[in-house]
Amino acid sequence: MRRVLCFLAIFLASVLSYGQGKQDFASRFMQQCREDTAIHCITVSPHMMGQMLKTHSAEQNEEINRIISKLKSAQIITVSRRGEDYYQYAEQMLEKNRYRFQRDKTYQNTHACGCFYIRTKGNEIVELVMLHKDTKAGQFILINLTGTIDEEFISNLTRMWGGHTAKL
Repeated sequence: MRRVLCFLAIFLASVLSYGQGKQDFASRFMQQCREDTAIHCITVSPHMMGQMLKTHSAEQNEEINRIISKLKSAQIITVSRRGEDYYQYAEQMLEKNRYRFQRDKTYQNTHACGCFYIRTKGNEIVELVMLHKDTKAGQFILINLTGTIDEEFISNLTRMWGGHTAKL
């Protein structure tokens, strides 16, 4: 019995440590740029997103709650200078991991553009990485969402970000 318990403990420890080794893209990006003080990253919990996105319309709240309930984490990385360089670096990292991330949708307007990369598990999108650069202001934004994400959500983000420029 003691051997079985010992084996189970070792097995669980190895499984948990393997799971810890899988980082989302934003964490990998920050690890690569850890010495760079121009980069800022915030992590937003689903509960905090719900608090920030409260609206007066009950119908909108239901839709927001449905989306947020499917998210596990959100990380937002911002850079307020040399955005083009960081955008290209992030795209290079994603292209190097093309077995893990596939390019999905893109958008462009007069002075900003961006693209979405997705990571799937089976037929389900489990991670969404959005890259956004504002060429006029020189800014870069990376948004990394993990959880269960659908194509409609990505399409809405594409329309939203393609229609205006983000302010840092």
